[in-house]
Amino acid sequence: MAPTKAEFQTVLTQARALVQEQLQLTEKVIFGVAKNAPAGIGERLESLFQRKGKRIRSTLLCLIAQSGSQKPDSLRVAHACAGIELLHLASLVHDDIIDGTDIRRGQKTAHKEWGTQVAVLIGDYVLSQAMQCVIDEESHDIPTVLSKAADKLIAGEILELDQSGNMRLSFEEYDRIIDGKTAALIAAAARIGAILAGFDSANIDKCAQMGSHFGIAFQIIDDLLDYGFGSKDLDKAKFTDLGNGLITLPLLYYFEGCNAQERSDMESLIAKADQAGVPEKIIEKLNEKNAFKKAKANAQDHLEKALEIAQGLPSSLFTEEIIQMFSSMDNRGN
Repeated sequence: MAPTKAEFQTVLTQARALVQEQLQLTEKVIFGVAKNAPAGIGERLESLFQRKGKRIRSTLLCLIAQSGSQKPDSLRVAHACAGIELLHLASLVHDDIIDGTDIRRGQKTAHKEWGTQVAVLIGDYVLSQAMQCVIDEESHDIPTVLSKAADKLIAGEILELDQSGNMRLSFEEYDRIIDGKTAALIAAAARIGAILAGFDSANIDKCAQMGSHFGIAFQIIDDLLDYGFGSKDLDKAKFTDLGNGLITLPLLYYFEGCNAQERSDMESLIAKADQAGVPEKIIEKLNEKNAFKKAKANAQDHLEKALEIAQGLPSSLFTEEIIQMFSSMDNRGN
C-alpha cells in the first residue's frame, strides 16, 4: 500500500520530534564551536548558528542511525550531525557570496552583514570545524565520508560556475552538477547514519544511494521553487538561478522540445532575465512546453527510487518516518 501523502513540513516536524535527543545534542555541539572560537569569530558564528535551517540532512542521519538493531551512542550521532550541518552551512555562506544573494532564512546573508572578506573566512572556519567534529570518531570511515562529500560539493559548485550561461548544457552535465552540490552531502548523511546503525557494507551502500536519489529530487524541487513553482513562504529570493545564468532542469526540458526560433527567443529572454517582467515571460514559455511538470516527474522518479530502498530497511518507527519524508518531499513549498 502506498504511503499516505502529507505536507513535507508536517512530516519533517514529526521526524525531528522522533530524534529530538540527538538533534538537541547536535545543537549543543554546534554552539560549542561558537563558544570555543577566537574573539571576533565566536560572536559571528553564534549569530549564524541561530538562523537554523530545516535540519533535513541531520534528521535523516539520525533516523537511519536509529533504524538498525545496534543503537548508537547519542554523542557520536550528534558529532556526525554537527559535521554534516556545519559543512552545509559553510557551503551556503560561500554560495551566497558567489550568487550575490542578500537574504537567507529570512535574514541578511553573512556577506551582506559583515562584508565579503569576513564572510569568506567565516565560511572557511565553519568548514574546518565541520571536519573537527568527527576527527575523534571511532569509525575512521566517517571522517573520510565527510571529507569526500566536501570534495564533491566543491567540485559540483565549480562545475556549475564553469557551466553558467551555457545554453547547450546537457542533461548529463546538469546531473553531475546537482549530484555534487546537493546530493553528495545528503548521500553522505545517509551513509554515516547507516555506519552508525551497524549495517553491513551492502546496506551502507544502499543507504547512500537512497540519500543520493533523495538529494537529487530535493535539488530539482529547489530549482522549481526558484521559479515560484509550488512555492509558499519561500525564505529566499525567487529567480536567483535565472539572474545568475544558471540553466536548470525546466529550461533543459524546454530546449529539448523547442524549435530553433523558440530557442533563440528563449535565449534572448534569459540574457535579460534581470529586467522587470522577463522572468514571468520565461515562466509562461516553460509552462507552454510542460517543462515544470516534466521536471517534477523527474524528481518524483528519484523519490520512488529512494522509497524503494527505504522500504527494504529493517522495519521500525524510524524507517516509517523516512518513508513518510520521501513520499511527502514533492509537497515541499519552501
